[in-house]
Amino acid sequence: MNQAVSTTEVVWAIGGVDSLALAGIAADMRAVAVSGAHCATIVSCVTAQNSQRLIACEATPISLMEQQWLALSQQTTPAVVKVGLLANQAQVVWLANKLEGLRQQVASIRVIYDPVVKASADRSDQDVEILHGIVNHLLPQVDLLTPNADEACALLAIQNEKLTDGAIDDPKVLVRQLSDHFKVNVLLKGGHLTPVKEQGVVLALDYYSGLEPTQHQRFRSEPTAEFALGLPWCHNINSRGTGCTLASLIAGLVAKQYTFCDAIVIAKAVLGQALTQSQSLGSDRGGLLSLTLPTSFEQLPLLLTDTNLVSLENEFASCPDKLGLYPVVADCQWLERLLKLGVKTIQIRAKDFADADIEPQIVKAVALGQQYNARVFINDYWRLAIKHGAYGVHLGQEDMVEANLIAIKQAGLRLGLSTHGVYEALVANQLAPSYIALGHIYATQTKDMPSRPQGLEKLALQVELLKTQRALVAIGGISADRVDDILSSGIGSVALVTAITLAEDVAGTTEQLLELVGAGESLVEASVCEDEHG
Repeated sequence: MNQAVSTTEVVWAIGGVDSLALAGIAADMRAVAVSGAHCATIVSCVTAQNSQRLIACEATPISLMEQQWLALSQQTTPAVVKVGLLANQAQVVWLANKLEGLRQQVASIRVIYDPVVKASADRSDQDVEILHGIVNHLLPQVDLLTPNADEACALLAIQNEKLTDGAIDDPKVLVRQLSDHFKVNVLLKGGHLTPVKEQGVVLALDYYSGLEPTQHQRFRSEPTAEFALGLPWCHNINSRGTGCTLASLIAGLVAKQYTFCDAIVIAKAVLGQALTQSQSLGSDRGGLLSLTLPTSFEQLPLLLTDTNLVSLENEFASCPDKLGLYPVVADCQWLERLLKLGVKTIQIRAKDFADADIEPQIVKAVALGQQYNARVFINDYWRLAIKHGAYGVHLGQEDMVEANLIAIKQAGLRLGLSTHGVYEALVANQLAPSYIALGHIYATQTKDMPSRPQGLEKLALQVELLKTQRALVAIGGISADRVDDILSSGIGSVALVTAITLAEDVAGTTEQLLELVGAGESLVEASVCEDEHG
């Protein structure tokens, strides 16, 4: 009898056994489980330790590690391999060779390495050998490295790489040097760094520096190559296992198809909550035993980015929380046809026209919106939208960097922004737009997307986290038969493209969708609400 193949995502965690189960493999298993992925393990060493000291450490023979690898590979294929403590150079070299072979079989595999490096004063000759093995053999197989500042300096120093000017005092310089030197994405953990005051709050900051997504096809879905993120500084000595827990939280989320950037944001939120709740264990320090996904915006970290986006003091003009059915069409013929059928929120998206060629369409679209008392958003052509007094503008990620957001705001236009994950949604939210579009939910044929489809699980989490901040719109690959599932997330608006324009019965399909999703508040109702809150 053939056993059905499981669809559960699997992470292989390689590391040591901690006697108190606060760090190492036990922490890995707790952290990976938060995402819903499964953690399988390969034990590199067994330790005798508590929160005071390491008493003994027994390395696993290579022959037994080989058998563990074989046992796992016969039954599972990992989406992610998370590496922690390796006990000797032989283990480092063995693992590097195994990972190289695994990559040839599973091209999509991601390797996350949380190095365990002793302080320079405590290093033995064996520790130095391990470091040489790491930089010469293991790091070429790693996709995301998660060191603290001391470990980052040690990895550079072992190759006689001099720190660039400012690296000792500026973590952004250090993390960029580490990423550039080893050609790897790096999350520099800030637990040992001096807290920083940002926006009136004292924060513990982590710093991410990655390979440029546009130059590395393997990471083309990553939204950025540089950012910092922080949570309010929390002094809690019950924090054993924080490093391996963070790396394994990220591993579990990446196994569930989150990008590194999105996984880091969510993992930091989980870690922050756990730190506020951790308690002592027995008579000494404890660790992070309570790990749950974030449930509110307040639990998310603050993002600090180096983009060209301006920070606006005031919010854009608001939209109703529930915009209802939101078709996206290519021209005014479709626009008028759907407005006549009762649609009250709609977007005209006509790409790659010169302003002079598209201007007549914009003029007509604005007039139709006024005629039918509807919310008509203009995609991309923000100058023309301002010139002709449109209700609102919708911008994609590339467009919002180039557009004059201040001019759009001062003109009183509403602003909608496209996002493709938690990281981009948080960046967009800092701009205080009228709504945020969350997508793409499913695979879409309307454009080539570097990002992966979000799916219902990710959509539901983002709605839960952002629902108190902005009006939210689900978009991307949504067919009529999927709308019920989309609405179950709690979203207030559903954007559709081909589900309406390619329907055999456009009028009937639109009527059914309006009944299911609604048309959103009327402009009169919305105006009254805005006046009451303004």
